[in-house]
Amino acid sequence: MTGHTPGQIVASLTTDRETAIDELAEAMAACFEIEERVAELERHDIVQVIHGGQWRCGTGTTNDHVAEIAALSDRLVPWAGVSLSEPEEAIAEAKRALDELAMAGLSVIPFLDGVDPSAPTLDPLWRAAVEREVPVWIHSGQNFAAQSMGVSSPHVIDRIAVRHPELRIVLGHGGWPWVLEAVALLQRHPNVYLEFSSHHPQTMAAAGSGWEPLFFHGSRSVKRRVLFGSTSWTHAQGPGALVQAAEDLPIAPEVRDAWLRHDALPLLGERGEAAA
Repeated sequence: MTGHTPGQIVASLTTDRETAIDELAEAMAACFEIEERVAELERHDIVQVIHGGQWRCGTGTTNDHVAEIAALSDRLVPWAGVSLSEPEEAIAEAKRALDELAMAGLSVIPFLDGVDPSAPTLDPLWRAAVEREVPVWIHSGQNFAAQSMGVSSPHVIDRIAVRHPELRIVLGHGGWPWVLEAVALLQRHPNVYLEFSSHHPQTMAAAGSGWEPLFFHGSRSVKRRVLFGSTSWTHAQGPGALVQAAEDLPIAPEVRDAWLRHDALPLLGERGEAAA
């Protein structure tokens, strides 16, 4: 997007972080037009979840911005992002976003906060999601933070699901490289789902990718709780192209239909009902 190599980007972030971030944001904004994205979603009959965050943005937070964008089209479903580093603030922001902004789910990224999401101090957050009957997306699997990857492992989410069996949890990014453990987690907990965004279907289909347990068990015992995800900016492709690439996945057509459409409908609220 910028015309620079990854090495040049890293160097600029090291030399002048604020300027580099502004340049990156400008480059990404120039590559994205909401009208074009909505038109693409309509062409391919896609409903897309977009995630917010608790970071300050204008007079509110990124959640306010995402809710405003999602109001432009029924093809967009806003989920509120909260930071786990301050549990009381996270709970307050979650309730505000769900109750006042009418956002349809929650998103958390434990490795950014350096916080174990299964800590008892966060139980009120999960109870708030259960009370409002909204799902929670939790980053699971590989990350590049300085601390141990364990904070994003399926084992951590297992502890949450044991204490909050009614909470609908989505393992963000599929839990890779712990794919077999992630599948076992879905088998243990009927309200836990898995989505594989950020992983390109062509790479997933390659021998040795580590996704083989998902193709096997996702066609059988957990067939109804696997979700397609795009995170299209990581591939510099729109979601329509990634949906087409999913034809390469080594699964039967009826399994692919479940993963790409039917499994997600219960998590999308009113817009999921419309899409059905």
